[in-house]
Amino acid sequence: MAFALPLLALVALGPQFVTAGIIDRRSVLSVSDADWDAFNSSVSGRLQNGVPMLAPCYTNYNGQQQDVDSQVCDALQQNRANHLFVTDQFGGYQESNWGGCQKTGDNCAMKLTVPDTETPTSRPCMQGSVPTRYVDAQSVEDIQKTLQFASDNDLRLVVKNTGHDYTGRSSAPDSFALWTHNIQPPIELTKAFVPEQCSDAVGDVITVGAGQQFGGVYEWANANGYRVVGGTYAGVGMAGGWLTGGGHSMLSPELGLGVDNVQQIKAVLPNGKYVTANRCQNQDIFFALRGGGGGTFGVVAEISYSVHPKKDMQFARVAIDGTNDDVVAELISILVENADKWASEGWGGYVLMPVGRSSMISLGTSLLDLSDAQESMQPLFDLANRPTDGGTVGNASIATADYSDVLGGIIAATESQILPSSAWTMATRLVPQEYFVGDNQQQLSSTLHDIMIVAKGQKVPAQSTLMLYATTPYLYSQTMTKEDKVGGQDASSVTPAWRHGLWHVLFTRQFDGTTTDQSVVKNLWQTTHEMINPLRDLTPNGGAYQNEADPFEPNPAHSFWGQENYDRLLQIKNKVDPTNLLTVHNGIGWDKTDGKYSCYPDVKSSCPASGEPATPNDEFFGLPKLSAVVDYVETYMEHVTE
Repeated sequence: MAFALPLLALVALGPQFVTAGIIDRRSVLSVSDADWDAFNSSVSGRLQNGVPMLAPCYTNYNGQQQDVDSQVCDALQQNRANHLFVTDQFGGYQESNWGGCQKTGDNCAMKLTVPDTETPTSRPCMQGSVPTRYVDAQSVEDIQKTLQFASDNDLRLVVKNTGHDYTGRSSAPDSFALWTHNIQPPIELTKAFVPEQCSDAVGDVITVGAGQQFGGVYEWANANGYRVVGGTYAGVGMAGGWLTGGGHSMLSPELGLGVDNVQQIKAVLPNGKYVTANRCQNQDIFFALRGGGGGTFGVVAEISYSVHPKKDMQFARVAIDGTNDDVVAELISILVENADKWASEGWGGYVLMPVGRSSMISLGTSLLDLSDAQESMQPLFDLANRPTDGGTVGNASIATADYSDVLGGIIAATESQILPSSAWTMATRLVPQEYFVGDNQQQLSSTLHDIMIVAKGQKVPAQSTLMLYATTPYLYSQTMTKEDKVGGQDASSVTPAWRHGLWHVLFTRQFDGTTTDQSVVKNLWQTTHEMINPLRDLTPNGGAYQNEADPFEPNPAHSFWGQENYDRLLQIKNKVDPTNLLTVHNGIGWDKTDGKYSCYPDVKSSCPASGEPATPNDEFFGLPKLSAVVDYVETYMEHVTE
């Protein structure tokens, strides 16, 4: 759904809208109407004005008065908790803070409750970081013409697929966007697929377009007897940032990352050339697009991706009381002590530990029978079934289940944790296997429990959650071919930490996206960033998953790729994109002074292990006191922090 407005409506923003600090790129407003009209004709009228999704609900949009569109607003109110609906709106972002300008507090959000009956319709709705204009691309030609127009006019270019983005790569102030979401041709199955210019078949694959989402892929796979390595949100795009950043799944322990499953990529390079990349041609591009990051080396138009025969899983669900600190500590110890064993048995899944609330554990494997799986999970079951004065510490179950049912349950449970229109902060770490054995177990357990204790003691207007994802390809990586392993000629460009890590650890905070006080937002980011520092210190040989990372990661080259991969990626970047047309925050070749990043809050990177100075006035665990300004939001956040 697009809400087209004359570009004149955006001119009223004046200097508030035209971002300061632009070095080489021009404002979207500097392009003449005649040039826009000519370009629009060349892309069959697919040029649109970018408008925040919830703008129709406000009478003050970018300082201009407008009437509330009640019918449209009612539909937005009813559907803004629907992840697929949000991805269908160009101006919609799953993490609403990335649609706003976090540095200034300007946004066009709504409160967490549905419907939002508190926020006045007269509240200013600002453009924030929603791109000013975009092309709703339908073809390779649309992509090529958009890249050419952006290059010719030296515009700040953004590539957006679904807007499921934790680090702000699919939005930017005063930018021109290429929207690939609607490039969704029918899914095509090829048995014994042979990549172009190769001689050997690589198994069964599906070929999908740039905008295909996992919800549709999973429906197809279930109907056709396959499993697919993919994300846990139905709205995540299969061929966008998820894949180009690495792509993890609960199946990754057995079947690898997304980059291990893609067999061929067709993409448009920054110079407009449409190329096919695989292990037999354009190998540098294939390397770069399998882990180098989205919006950096090219725009993916099509991928051919491995599918695997269906297998039943042994699926365990466990809930544990999260209000008792001793129980939380014991749970963490059990998880750490068994992680290495569980990894060898193919267990994959998710542990969600919201501070002060019940922990939810979902783990599955297709490599054990039910009896062995029950025995493997017994330490968790014993804790859950331990008697207490009011009953038991938790509850637990295990059963053999069809993978599609397991996946459907996990998607539903995961999406239910996402508050509608919520904003997010996040910091993460990939933890190597060596920290789950011997004396290191106690150090890791203590560090994770300390994070929970500190988070519980902080007075912040947000729901804080520690997440432990058993989604690394540790077991799979042991059986990879020599050519595909780290350093091999067919290796991907993800950090080697994926290969020797057991957990992807995340610390997140969800908060009310209507917050306009930038100091509140800055403090949430600052403390989230610092919460992971002890884990960074403990695991200097670890890394971070760039798609679900701290935007202020102290050493992104090391954390996201490793130095050897980074050096090669930088060479490729300089070759295929010498003018840096495609660039994202903390991406290969990015320029932090670019006005494209002017809406990121000023967060001080402060991890001693990274060689950077610690934040001054640290009081405990590297965390400064929060500003008292957060107190005022507590009343309307009670339902989040209870």
